[in-house]
Amino acid sequence: MLFTIFRALWRIAIFVIGAYIIYFAVFTALPYFDERLPLAVSLFLLYCLLAYGAIPALVRLFRVFIKPNHIPMYSTTSDGWPSDPVNIAVVAHSRKHFVEAMTRAGWYVADKATLRNMLREGLAITFRLSYPTAPFSKLYLFGRPHDIGFQIPSNDELSPYSRHHVRFWRLELPESKAHHTHHTHYHYWVEKLKHLFGREREVWIGAAIEDLHAYGIRWRNGQITHRNNKDTDSERDLIIKTLEDAGLLRDLTIVQAGEPFQVRGQQFDNKFISDGTIRVLELRGPVATKLTPGRRSPR
Repeated sequence: MLFTIFRALWRIAIFVIGAYIIYFAVFTALPYFDERLPLAVSLFLLYCLLAYGAIPALVRLFRVFIKPNHIPMYSTTSDGWPSDPVNIAVVAHSRKHFVEAMTRAGWYVADKATLRNMLREGLAITFRLSYPTAPFSKLYLFGRPHDIGFQIPSNDELSPYSRHHVRFWRLELPESKAHHTHHTHYHYWVEKLKHLFGREREVWIGAAIEDLHAYGIRWRNGQITHRNNKDTDSERDLIIKTLEDAGLLRDLTIVQAGEPFQVRGQQFDNKFISDGTIRVLELRGPVATKLTPGRRSPR
């Protein structure tokens, strides 16, 4: 009862703070900018202030006490909102084996999301310049950002303005201080994929989607982003086909992770569609003798 009252009061407090931020932006910040700059520039600065500063900070404040609670069928943004559905798992001998197989199948490894790389990506998207290893924004599973990402540009320029891409998280036991939800998600996947455990291999959990050439607006904060293909199962099938065509697929099984579902993506009017199954791909390659699932390996 006390927790319910606290949640209600916390929601009211966030609403009041948000209302004040909007009031301040419209009646204080905008007139201040407008006195010194052209109106178009003032509106752009106000948009940047709200979409990339105030609103994300407000959401993070909201999540301080109210944590998201969901089954691990989709990844989330850093502030806990649902994002790309989880739809594939790859079993490899090691990280090196995994990366080599994906690159041989035609996939580019995504660069790290540094400020320099993000600026380069923005230019490549705007002017359709070649950057086939462009970085991804961070999405979270097991309480941590993805470990590695792969992509294939879907345009002749090899630009990131449209691309097939997938983020992967290595299935490993969360640290002891991690939130209990992350441990629950880890054990969820260990249970679903327990038939794989018995040899020294790594399991990589992935979320594959397609970025379309059109632009979209994130509904939660107004930031500009790609629009996405709603059919996430077709992106999963593309990964399977490329590995199969390259002769790198040893076995394929289907795990029923849940019921078919739709999840609201990050953009307005964009719901991801998933059949609720995970395609588990076992790669061809060397195999050792013993598996202890989920222990963190050195990077």
